[in-house]
Amino acid sequence: MNKNEVTNESISGFTRNAVIGIISSGAVVVYLTFLIRYVFYEPVLQSLALSNEQLGVLYGLYGTTAMISYLPGGILADKIRVKYLATAGFGLSAILTFWYATLPSYETLKVIFLLMGVCTTFIYWGVRYKGIRLVSTDNTYSRNIGISYGIVGVLGLVVNFISMWIFDLFADPASGFNMVLMFYAFLNIAFALASFFLIPKFEGEIIKTKKKFDLSELVAAVKHPGVWLTTLCMFFTYTVYTSLSYTVPYVQAVFGASVAMAALMGNIRMYGTSLFSSPIIGALATKIKSPAKTILLCMAITAVCLFVIVLAPQTAGFMIPAIILIMILSFFLSGAYGVESSLFTETKVPAAIFGSASGILSLIGFLPDMFVSPIAGKWLDAYGNQAYTYIFIALGVSAILSMGCALLVLVYNKKKGLSIEEPAEETQA
Repeated sequence: MNKNEVTNESISGFTRNAVIGIISSGAVVVYLTFLIRYVFYEPVLQSLALSNEQLGVLYGLYGTTAMISYLPGGILADKIRVKYLATAGFGLSAILTFWYATLPSYETLKVIFLLMGVCTTFIYWGVRYKGIRLVSTDNTYSRNIGISYGIVGVLGLVVNFISMWIFDLFADPASGFNMVLMFYAFLNIAFALASFFLIPKFEGEIIKTKKKFDLSELVAAVKHPGVWLTTLCMFFTYTVYTSLSYTVPYVQAVFGASVAMAALMGNIRMYGTSLFSSPIIGALATKIKSPAKTILLCMAITAVCLFVIVLAPQTAGFMIPAIILIMILSFFLSGAYGVESSLFTETKVPAAIFGSASGILSLIGFLPDMFVSPIAGKWLDAYGNQAYTYIFIALGVSAILSMGCALLVLVYNKKKGLSIEEPAEETQA
């Protein structure tokens, strides 16, 4: 072992907690600039002088870069130390946020959003879980990743409440938007410095000799029905999940909610509901020994809420019931999203092909990032408030298709005689 390297056993409790805290915080801080529309949708449009379709195109560009970066990002995480990748991720995010804060032209924004995909996915994606793994044992990883998700939820709420406070200090929305972005940029700088000085070099974190790519593993993953059932279920669930950012402009445009009220709803919807839904829905899936049944239930509730919103009157008197429905569907949707990958184990995808299976899941399951925003933005510009009806109908249909995939998992398991207690390696597709 190099004298500058440490192991999980040799680090202090402070260092372990610092690494967990920094890496977990990155899952919020690095993404703040990209996720700002989830809380401040209308101020983003007004400050940048963009149409809904143009904003959608920007997020589609981000989704394209992110999709391309998933697999090489994982490879990069095995070649460069976590301390340096985390520092680079936060640093690049700070630079892009300062650039974004100048409120540049639409063409310049395209470049910024393409680079955001590189920053968040190519650089930081692999760090997110590897960093936690390096300070955990086999027995403590589940606990530490649970703590990590808790940090994400709490920090997300706190940072966005501060952002709302900063925005409200300015009468001019563009000035408020600019200062929120400056706050995000300096936050990234602080975590870049913390990453460089507090994250140590770990023994064995750099894979110097790695086995050659085994095509048979990819072929086995492609041929396994469980991989495709899980991937399709994720695709339809994520379509709904990533589209809920449009609930913020929905309550403003349809019900006349203020920017502050819409931002508050967006903040609680994005971070508050997931803070509680992930452990509760995860525990439910464990208790009934079936992530598929859990997803079926959660997506059924999600679909019902969406169709109730579609059929309900679009009057100011329905604003509070609409917000309640959005919170309910967000709770169950976040829970379903959190247990999606568990379908791999329920359908007995062997551990030997788990990496290839995860690659397929990332490439296809997150494809909605490429097309959802451009389509929704175009509808909003073309149809006005009527577009929200079309959007929620499409999301309701997607939720039903996700239920269909979960149901097919149950049918597949019954046909193969599988139970969740059986080891995956003993089961053949």
